[in-house]
Amino acid sequence: MRKAIVLSRVSTLQQDLRQQTEEILREVYKDGYKKEEVIVIEDKESAIKLSEEERRGLNKLKEHIRTDPTITAVYIYELSRLSRRQLVLFSIRDFLIEHDIQLICLKPYFKLLEPDGKMSQTGSLMFSIFSSMSESEMALAKERMMRGRKFNIAMGKSGGGRAPFGYTTDKDKRHVIHPEQAAILRRIFHDYAYSGKSQVKISKELKEEGLFQHLQLHSLNNQINLWIRRTYYTGTNQFPPIIPKALFAEAQKSTKRNRTVHTNTPREKFLLKGLIRDAQTGYLLHSNSNSGHYQARRASSLTISMHNIDPLVWSVAKELYERFVVNKELLYKQLLKEIGTLSTKIDHLNRELSSIHDKMERVEERFIFGRLRKARAEVLIAELSVEQMEIESRLVELANESAMKQCQINDVLLSEEIDDEKLSLNEKIEIVKKVIYMVTVRKPSRKETEVKLYNKINNEVLVYRVDCWRRSWQLISQSNRAENPPPKIPKSHETRIKNRTLLI
Repeated sequence: MRKAIVLSRVSTLQQDLRQQTEEILREVYKDGYKKEEVIVIEDKESAIKLSEEERRGLNKLKEHIRTDPTITAVYIYELSRLSRRQLVLFSIRDFLIEHDIQLICLKPYFKLLEPDGKMSQTGSLMFSIFSSMSESEMALAKERMMRGRKFNIAMGKSGGGRAPFGYTTDKDKRHVIHPEQAAILRRIFHDYAYSGKSQVKISKELKEEGLFQHLQLHSLNNQINLWIRRTYYTGTNQFPPIIPKALFAEAQKSTKRNRTVHTNTPREKFLLKGLIRDAQTGYLLHSNSNSGHYQARRASSLTISMHNIDPLVWSVAKELYERFVVNKELLYKQLLKEIGTLSTKIDHLNRELSSIHDKMERVEERFIFGRLRKARAEVLIAELSVEQMEIESRLVELANESAMKQCQINDVLLSEEIDDEKLSLNEKIEIVKKVIYMVTVRKPSRKETEVKLYNKINNEVLVYRVDCWRRSWQLISQSNRAENPPPKIPKSHETRIKNRTLLI
């Protein structure tokens, strides 16, 4: 008894194998093989992208030949159906010759071996010519494909492949914004740039809300890291803008800041670091953690205690912040929105918890009816129990966070002033930077210090006289910034102050 293998292959899932297979089978039956003597191997995979070892069809063919000594021939429609790579083709040819297997190609028709088992000169020549042609066709096809991609990109169209997250393609192959995905991207950029949330925290929140369930947490975190760096979200010839350039720039600044390792040094106790300057020279006053003073390092011996100036600036900044920045109605709406988001997370986690309970019941049922071994059932129950504990722990955290937000709503509705005792130093620094542009210091005498506050709200300049011995202060004048301009900043400091102002 003899057998033959029919190898039929197309490159994409959209193509049909049926016509190719039927034409080969007609030739096989013409050569005297019966239906039960034919092994059909059909596959849909690329002969360009995959190596010989990665091709499922070739692996099946070799396995049949190695295990079944009755196989005598392999039929193919054309040589490129084996492969389009010369190196792979000659490797397959040598394998067939080694096992005395005849190769019969239909388009063009040739046989690799003579009846006595030796290689046919005509078949060898045809094999070499058409293997070379197959590889040339592959190179030309790649070149045409790349040329077409470049042309489409130049015309503002898709270059092929799946559209990036946030986009889809229309009938003209142009990228258009995907509304739901774009909204998620804007939220990710905003949370990362302005809310101080890390990529890991953003990933967890998205997962808890039921989004990206097909991705593991670390995979989603890596994906967010890539999205934040993709400049085409700000708009190119090919992609319409999703993220404003200013928001994208802030996200990149957040990335740079997050790379820096911040240490909890004593210098962080100074409220005005980076804001306070010498009124005469324009140079920054540096904080001395040993003495608790702001002091000049060049051109003067100016120094002032943090206890004399920090309380003054904080009281002014707090008043400006409460009058012009804090909006109770907006805070109330924001807190309500955050509570709604927490409620969505809690609902999603409760559904996951219910799903875990169902899984546990099914495992126990399968064990009771003998469809699951005891050891395997114990492993599954242990894994599900760990998941259950993690979700229950997270539910407690979310419930506490929701309760805290509710307390904040009550505080917003009832409170009129900022509670200094509840604010950390970093929170006070952020408030000061939102309303104060610059603080300048001049010392007419050892006892007295003149302090000017330049704010961002209304361009007014407040001038205070500080009694350094009694640690008290008095407002002595109030003017417009045009009448009382800040000191000229030295050129070496201009870039630094501009960057700091943009960050604020």
